[in-house]
Amino acid sequence: MSFSSQKHVGLILAGLAASGVGLAIALQPESVARPSSGIPIAAQAATAIPFDVCGESPTWVRPNKAAQIKQLQSMGRYGADVLNKPLNNQIQRFWQQDVFAFTQYGLSLRMEPVYFSGLWTVQDTLWQCYDAPRATQINAGKTAEVWVLSHRVSRIQWTGNQYIMVVQPARTGVQFVQFPRREARSTLPLKVVTQQGTPLSVVPGN
Repeated sequence: MSFSSQKHVGLILAGLAASGVGLAIALQPESVARPSSGIPIAAQAATAIPFDVCGESPTWVRPNKAAQIKQLQSMGRYGADVLNKPLNNQIQRFWQQDVFAFTQYGLSLRMEPVYFSGLWTVQDTLWQCYDAPRATQINAGKTAEVWVLSHRVSRIQWTGNQYIMVVQPARTGVQFVQFPRREARSTLPLKVVTQQGTPLSVVPGN
């Protein structure tokens, strides 16, 4: 609006106010962005994300604690420190979780998640997910990876600021899932819920 127009409106308002007429004016900022569809951004439908189960073991179960400790103690990387802090705290963090998310790939980045979660019993299945093209896509920020333990992935959606993964609980099994990314954050913005709406905690594996 030009200065002359603003001045003209001001004179009109002043005159109305002087005459005792009350006014209620709601101004709409011209800078507010609106989607072309007319639907508020928050209400727009989520976008389905295709995903690839690059590795799976339907019968996997976590080894018992005795077998887990024996395995870790036999590895020079951990040895006697397995039962001591701070290593034991880190082990327990992975041992109690069912969902791990990754935005990078490297052998050293997979060691703790694989062994501390008990997935060392099916690691040959996991390594199938890391041929050269797949590893390159992960490190280029184009592919995300999620490990889902004791659940099955039903669908993944992108809501505009995060991924929503819906899963079904299962007594056994693990799925290694990869899907195309729509963001470039260092930590994957991922929310995982069961079909009943129960949220699962997600541990960044990087």
